[in-house]
Amino acid sequence: MITIQEMNGHAKKVGLVYEMMLTPLSKEIGIPQTALSILLFLANNPDYATARDVCEMRGLKRAIVSTHVERMVSEGLLERRGYPGDRRKELLIPTEKALPIIETGREAQRRFAGAILEGLSENELAVMERCFRLMNGNIDRIIKSCGVLQGENEK
Repeated sequence: MITIQEMNGHAKKVGLVYEMMLTPLSKEIGIPQTALSILLFLANNPDYATARDVCEMRGLKRAIVSTHVERMVSEGLLERRGYPGDRRKELLIPTEKALPIIETGREAQRRFAGAILEGLSENELAVMERCFRLMNGNIDRIIKSCGVLQGENEK
C-alpha cells in the first residue's frame, strides 16, 4: 500500500516536472514561470478567477500572486473586472494579447500530461480519476470538519 510520504513525494515530483516543462516556454516569451503558471490557471479555470482562488488552488503565497498579477496587468496580459455581488473582489481575465501565450502554454501542458500518463490505459485513467475525485472529496470533508472544530475551540 502506498504511504502518505510516497504520495506527497509523487505530488512534489509532478510539480517539479511541470515547472521544468514550462521553464523553456517562460524564458522564450520573457515572463517568469510562476506568472505563466498563473496565467494558464486563470485561462483554464474561469470559475476560479480571483487572486484568492489562485492562491488557494495553486498553493501560492498572496504576495507572489499579487506581484505577478500586477506585472501581467501592466503588460496587458490580464484585465481586472468587478466581481458580481462583491465590490471588494476582482476577477482576473486573460486579454486578447495573452491568447498566443495561453495556446502555447496549453500545448506544453498537453505534452506534460502525455508524458506523465504514458502507458496508462483508458480504464486505468478512469480508475485514477475516480480515486482522485474520491480523495479530493475526503480532503474537502476533513478540511470542513477541522474548520468547524477549530471555530468551536476558539470560543
